[in-house]
Amino acid sequence: MILLAAITDILFSNQLALLALASIIPLIILYLLRPRTIDLDIPSLLFFLKREQQRNKLSLLLRKLIRDPLFIIQLLVLILLSLAAAAPYIMEEQVSGQHTVIVIDNSASMQAGGRLDEAKALASERLSAVNSLVWAQNVPVLAVKEGDKTRTKEVIVLTPQRAISADIAAAITYSQRLAGPGGTVIVFSDFATWSGDDPLVAKGLAEYNGVRVEFVQVGGKSNNIGIVNGWLEVKDGAYNLNLAVKNFNDRKATVSLDIKTGNEKRGGTLSIPAGSTRAYIVPNLKTGITEITITGGGELKIDDTAYVYIPVAAEGRVLLVDTRGQTPTMTALELLLPAGDVEYSSSLPPDLSGYGIVILGMVDNNSLGPEPAAVLGGFVDSGGVVIATASHGLTLIEGGLLPINITGMSNETELKLIRENPITAGIPVTDQKVDLEVVQHIRGSAPGDATILMEASDDSPMLSYRRQGEGTVVYLGLNDVTGDDAWSGFAAMPQFPIIWKQMLDWLGGTDSSEHNVRTGTVIRMPSTQTITYPDGSTLTSSSLWVDQAGLYHLGPQVIAANLYDARESDVNEISLDASDITSRYIERPEVIREDVKKDFTSYLIWVVLGLIILELIIIKRRRELS
Repeated sequence: MILLAAITDILFSNQLALLALASIIPLIILYLLRPRTIDLDIPSLLFFLKREQQRNKLSLLLRKLIRDPLFIIQLLVLILLSLAAAAPYIMEEQVSGQHTVIVIDNSASMQAGGRLDEAKALASERLSAVNSLVWAQNVPVLAVKEGDKTRTKEVIVLTPQRAISADIAAAITYSQRLAGPGGTVIVFSDFATWSGDDPLVAKGLAEYNGVRVEFVQVGGKSNNIGIVNGWLEVKDGAYNLNLAVKNFNDRKATVSLDIKTGNEKRGGTLSIPAGSTRAYIVPNLKTGITEITITGGGELKIDDTAYVYIPVAAEGRVLLVDTRGQTPTMTALELLLPAGDVEYSSSLPPDLSGYGIVILGMVDNNSLGPEPAAVLGGFVDSGGVVIATASHGLTLIEGGLLPINITGMSNETELKLIRENPITAGIPVTDQKVDLEVVQHIRGSAPGDATILMEASDDSPMLSYRRQGEGTVVYLGLNDVTGDDAWSGFAAMPQFPIIWKQMLDWLGGTDSSEHNVRTGTVIRMPSTQTITYPDGSTLTSSSLWVDQAGLYHLGPQVIAANLYDARESDVNEISLDASDITSRYIERPEVIREDVKKDFTSYLIWVVLGLIILELIIIKRRRELS
């Protein structure tokens, strides 16, 4: 009766495959076939004896057929293969409470005093049959979904150290959905600080919905002195770094600072009272990478070093190439730059080594020369900057140098701001109260490695740039032509000289915000690039999530990332004591179960393979197999 009940519970995903059971009929026929009879002359008295003998042979054949192991094996193989093709399965009830979701806080403060290692060790001891692993960062990261103990332990060991804050409440809410009613969420954290909502609120909501939430506190209070803020200032053409260093301890401390730029080293000292913050200014920073490290910082090492990157500035004179006489751009440059720092020419010289920035105004075949792409490309590779304003002559520059692929000309258009940048400040676009009228523009598309700041309504780049070698190429789709032939009202804008100042400042390196960011920042890149992280790992992506402190390398470009978070650095403060937390878990009156589909097709296949091996062994012993 039990066997019959179990058989009736079997379901099939592909019931039509059961028609393959008809294959056993040919097998039976083949075994029942007898050799053809031969007619012979025999005495009539033997007729009845022969009929009795035939009956005995038929009975003997049937008995032999049933007893022949090869027939039984082959019959079972056909039946099992047919059933396997039908994909048999049964539905089982599984208690959803077997699912445990492990939440590990891997924020910056967890790097103090071995807290993260302790969390990994404790988490590996709290696994159940089915486990998921969530890393609590500024957004929850699902590392394992419904894995067994072995797989989950392997990934727990790989939990990385991150230089960001953790939204523990968001991680609990996300884990609650994974666990389901009756499941368990275990949070391993130092509970020193967090972003977002209060974890206790998220815990209460999850427990009200039938999910058990347990807090496991790791680590204890630790001493620390760290760099909690930093910003660059440009004064009299020099870069100065302002640092804020805080002493989180209960006693006065004196720290030394080691400053390294390339092979150049210098240092200083700073005395900080208990619980106080002191400023330190690093003057006259050079272009390139600078690291400022404090010694004796305490348990948390991630805030002991500040990283700064200042891009190579466009040094040298400015050259404006234009076939016309006095232009609005010339007037603006004369107002912005000291006398002697700007030079005008009606043609592009073959040697640009004496210049830092080359501006192309209205140019043509005569003004650009025979190989303008080669001349300008070599100039950019060595660190120069080219600003190409809209002109018919730009079609003569080939080789992919410009951040626009020119396809023709278009008429009136509207401007769309795609990405904010210091250059775009002050340029009126369509969604602002004052529109910039554009009656003619170059139609084209942006290369894959170009960054678009402003577009026309037909998606043609109107302001874009690309990095090449050590330099930069900018395309400005707004030129300074005035009068009846004007392409736009750009040159008549009161902001016209201000926009040129913003562009020169940005290209000259005075704006370094793109190269110095805080951890937790997401950077969208114009194309897919290979990113080298501070820990040496690489990733090919079109976006960068800055979750490590240090230097990121994107080809020739460098991005410096720092924690600069006083709350994460304060590892001497524990905001929440998990030992005093009571549970508001609501025990459900019913056992919450869910139907799980259990397929056993693979088991049938293994039985078939075993039967085939047994058949070969029997044939071998009968010497029917050579």
